[in-house]
Amino acid sequence: MRGALATRRPRERKGAVVQSKERMRVMAPLGADLVCSRLAPPFQGGLMWPRLTHGIKRASGSSDGCNILQYDLKLLNFLEVADTCLEEVSSDIGKLTNILHLALYRNKLTQIPEQINELEKLKFFDVSFNRLTSIPLKFSLVQLQTLNLSNNELAEVVDVGALKMLAILHIEHNKLTEFPTGMEHLANLSELHTSNNEITSIPSEIKELQGLRIFDISFNSLKDVPLELSSCRKLKTLDLTSNPLKDNRLKKMTSQCSPKAILDYIAKHGAKQGGGGGKKKGKGKKEVVEEEAVESNKRRIVIVQNKGDERRIVSYESVKEVRPYICCLLIKKLDLSDAATFKKFLTIQTKLHENECDMRTRATIATHSAEKLLLPLRYEAMATAHLNIVALGKTKKSSAVSLIDNLKRERDELKLKKKRQPKTGLYKFIELVDGKEELACLKNADQTVISLPPITNSEITKIKSEVMDVFIEITSPLSVSDCKYVMESLIKQMFAAGFQSRDDDDAEFNGLIIEPLRVVDESGDLRCLFPSKVDLQLNDVQRVDKLNAL
Repeated sequence: MRGALATRRPRERKGAVVQSKERMRVMAPLGADLVCSRLAPPFQGGLMWPRLTHGIKRASGSSDGCNILQYDLKLLNFLEVADTCLEEVSSDIGKLTNILHLALYRNKLTQIPEQINELEKLKFFDVSFNRLTSIPLKFSLVQLQTLNLSNNELAEVVDVGALKMLAILHIEHNKLTEFPTGMEHLANLSELHTSNNEITSIPSEIKELQGLRIFDISFNSLKDVPLELSSCRKLKTLDLTSNPLKDNRLKKMTSQCSPKAILDYIAKHGAKQGGGGGKKKGKGKKEVVEEEAVESNKRRIVIVQNKGDERRIVSYESVKEVRPYICCLLIKKLDLSDAATFKKFLTIQTKLHENECDMRTRATIATHSAEKLLLPLRYEAMATAHLNIVALGKTKKSSAVSLIDNLKRERDELKLKKKRQPKTGLYKFIELVDGKEELACLKNADQTVISLPPITNSEITKIKSEVMDVFIEITSPLSVSDCKYVMESLIKQMFAAGFQSRDDDDAEFNGLIIEPLRVVDESGDLRCLFPSKVDLQLNDVQRVDKLNAL
């Protein structure tokens, strides 16, 4: 139920009056008004409903927007408030002593009250995608198993040592410079997500996390990796990419080798905590040779320009009120022939859709086999009732209406199957297209629809596990800046992960070859070109601009 409170009807116990545990979910488009609800019906067939004395309401004219007031649902065990203008959680949240699952994601929260520690039974806590700048100095939620603080503005997470049962910790996409204290006490931790922060070192206490299976510390500021990390032998996923590591061999291994191989290398060459940078005889000359070899084969991004008039995308006026913004480029001879590399490419897109793209609501990524394109491409709006596409995984055309209906059905089935699914925003993008009279689409020059963002792209232009030119489109309902931001994030992550273009004229080429594609309006005026001379400025990466395409 959207824009109101939804509760689950309690099961009836024969011959008895019961007060059942309740679930409550509140979801609404950002900024939408939430109405105040009161549930206190009389007895019905021997059933008694808990009384909600204060619900969720829109505080009109109030600086704090939507606000949770006081609750008197003593048996409430599930509360989810998502995609609202909620800016503050009342200290009365501590009264919900039976709460097990608390999800307050995708709102406008700036802080969490200390009373959150009064929820002694809480097992799942998600406050991702907010504006948090501070949290309680110490968490004492002894039953907590999942904590998601990702995509906020936190500069520190002070003490998590009391979270003895914690298994999954998300603190990625913040402004952290160091790990939370008390990590050595998290004996049950199996997943640690810390990417996209400003962390400069991994504490030696990492060795205490013997159950750790997933550790993502990519896109941080690590220069060394401690020897103690090699003690985490159960790691199945280890991501150290996009860090300014001083050890060039390790830096290369992070994008090419298995966690076991990386841990073995760290065990032999890892930095010991407390220094120990003494020189060993016979090493100096070898290290210099290795440095020179690395420098001579330094990875590059080559930008090639093609002035052919047909190599463009025409953005029509009709998309202005639907989905106005699009950004495109071509990656030349991208080597996806290895199955693991191909899978990694798809995984990067999935993660970007979840984070940078905000579940496809901020932007959507689509990739195509360039050889299947008929340029110039057309980006225009069509009546939803008349829009058809051979969707990914299909052999025949499907209507846009049927695709949307199928997605809505999948969403509803997922909610029923996994009522406590943490990422309930998975199908959030449906709201952007459901019930719309027109939708934006990308067409080949012969009018064949090859992309229907944010729903799907076409089976006709699907990429394969081989060396090929890959066309990438990013579309957004918000701004061209969002398109460029996501495109740059994609290229940076591909580059950091070791993706490689093949150059027939240079067998030793190491890097990516990119051709910008112009987006113009119906008059031929430039709307977008990526990358421009100021885009893709990566540290320690050589950028080469060429006038003619390879």
